[in-house]
Amino acid sequence: MQIKKIITVLILLVFGVSFAQINVEEIEKNAVENPQEYFYKYLEIFKQDPSKLNQQDLNQMYYGSRFVRSEYNIKDYNDDYEKIWKIASRKGLSKAKAEKILTAAEAAYNKNPLNMEILVSMVNIYLATGEKTKAERCILQNNTIIKIIDESGTGRSENSPICVITAGDMMTFAKPVIMRGRDFKQKDLKTDKSSILTEYSNGGASLFVKCIGCFNF
Repeated sequence: MQIKKIITVLILLVFGVSFAQINVEEIEKNAVENPQEYFYKYLEIFKQDPSKLNQQDLNQMYYGSRFVRSEYNIKDYNDDYEKIWKIASRKGLSKAKAEKILTAAEAAYNKNPLNMEILVSMVNIYLATGEKTKAERCILQNNTIIKIIDESGTGRSENSPICVITAGDMMTFAKPVIMRGRDFKQKDLKTDKSSILTEYSNGGASLFVKCIGCFNF
C-alpha cells in the first residue's frame, strides 16, 4: 500500500462509526502508576501483532503513551527529519537511499512505533528494500492506530470528540473540514493539564478534536 492510500484511508475513516469514549483520567492513572503493565506490555505486543490486543488495551496503550516518557519524541523526529524522514517520505524512494537510512529509521521506529508519520515512512522504506512482510506489519500497525482514533468519538460534539495524541494528528483529522472551503475557523474550547479540545469549522461543518497529552512533549 502506498503512502497516499494510507493517508486517504485515514481521512475517510474520520466519518466512520465511532462509539468508545476515552477515559483520560483512568488511562493516565494506569500509565503513571504501573507503566510496565499498562503500557510497555501492550507496546511489545503491538510491535509484533496488534491484532492480539483488544480495543480497551489499545486505547490504554495508545493514549497512555502520552503519560510515559518517550524514547523517541517529537523533538527527536524533527531533529532527524532532514536526514531520515524527509528522504523516507519521497515518492519513488530508491533501494540505495532506503538502505542508507534503514538502520537509523528502524532504531527510531522500534523506540516509537505509535507515530503514524514514522509508520508511513517505514512502509515506504521497506517497500523500497523489498521487505514486504515488514511493510505489511507497519501497514497493520498504522491502520490499527487509525481505528483507535476513529472509534474514540464521532467528532460531532464536545461530548464525543475524536481523540488524538499530537497536534499534527489534530490537523490531519481536521483536513476534511479544512478542505471544504475558505471559511475555515479553529477555536480552542477547553484545556486542562493533559488535554486540549478544539473545534474546527468551515461553513456548516464542524469537527471536535481532543488532543490527549498534548502538553506532554
